[in-house]
Amino acid sequence: MRRGQKTSAEQIVLKLRHIEVQTDQGKNLALACREVKISERSYYRWRK
Repeated sequence: MRRGQKTSAEQIVLKLRHIEVQTDQGKNLALACREVKISERSYYRWRK
């Protein structure tokens, strides 16, 4: 996603699920976030 472009709810859910799977497999949260091209701050904001 480009900067300033809104992410749809479906895309957010898919990215959060992907990160959850990666962290369950033992991957670091920062690496999992980088893989789906979001910041850790966005991850925590979306989880909230």
